[in-house]
Amino acid sequence: MTSLLPSALSAFPNNLLATIFNPTPTPHDLLVLVSSIALFWWVIFYLLHLTLHPFAQRQSWLRSAFGREYDRVGLAMCKALNVEWTKDRFIDIMMNDWPKMQGIYLQHFIGGALCLPAVFGLCDDSTSSSLACLGVLSEMGWELSDMADIFITRTTLPDGRERIPNNMLAIWMVHHSMTLTLGLPMVLKYRELRELHLLTFNLQWAAAIAIGVNEITKCLDLKSTKELWAFRIMNGLCFIIMAWMRGVCWVYLSAKVILIWYNDEEWTILLFGTVVCILISGFNFGLCIFPFYKKMIKFGGFSTCVCAEKAQAMDENEKLVVVSKDDESER
Repeated sequence: MTSLLPSALSAFPNNLLATIFNPTPTPHDLLVLVSSIALFWWVIFYLLHLTLHPFAQRQSWLRSAFGREYDRVGLAMCKALNVEWTKDRFIDIMMNDWPKMQGIYLQHFIGGALCLPAVFGLCDDSTSSSLACLGVLSEMGWELSDMADIFITRTTLPDGRERIPNNMLAIWMVHHSMTLTLGLPMVLKYRELRELHLLTFNLQWAAAIAIGVNEITKCLDLKSTKELWAFRIMNGLCFIIMAWMRGVCWVYLSAKVILIWYNDEEWTILLFGTVVCILISGFNFGLCIFPFYKKMIKFGGFSTCVCAEKAQAMDENEKLVVVSKDDESER
């Protein structure tokens, strides 16, 4: 019995690899694969927190960036989530979660990249479909590990429910609902469906690009004309990407998939899938597209917010000039 254990463990990676490229995997095989991917992403995110959290806590520029983020959108976000975070509390929570955000766009980028062969026809159909389905299962594994992390945070930390309030929990559950409910059925029944590959690519890379760019723009000081224009350009590009990939393409592709379910008389998948697609549509338009549009309006060419920030900067400069003159007169 004990002699069989090392051989079983050594064969485990090969078994996972065989499942990835198996055109007819069993539900059990896929569950083992997803569980392994969930463990993999949990380890990656743990290591990211272990290495990046101490680094982040030493960065004064990052704390300043989150302070500006609170003034721009953080306070409005707190009101929308019905949480009473002060500016200092907001900064502390964002500093703690910064390593996780780096992992999220990394995970989405890798998941979307797995779909590239299927999207652009870079290899044979069987291999490209298997890789695209691995992108689906990668998202599913991460979402399982993330839900476990959310549950542990809310139940074990004294401030867990404050860190992840009920409204935020509901948003994460909506986000995770699609892959967790439809991931396995779609891989089992429609692994070669091009619409599945395109949806997986669009949703994951749109998120990776948007989160990555947002990590950059929150560090920009809008009092600087150069950084203000960089903010406008990057935010505008993200709005276009989101509007196209999570707006136009999402509506078109999800409608085609729903029609396929209907024609194939997959009534159970059709029922749950339609509900999930409606929820994800609300998530896409309300939490992915609209925020970038709102920032475009708020920080546009003649925005009162931008004028206020510049006026505040001018006032501060004037105060510095007055103080320096007073010091000279005293001398």
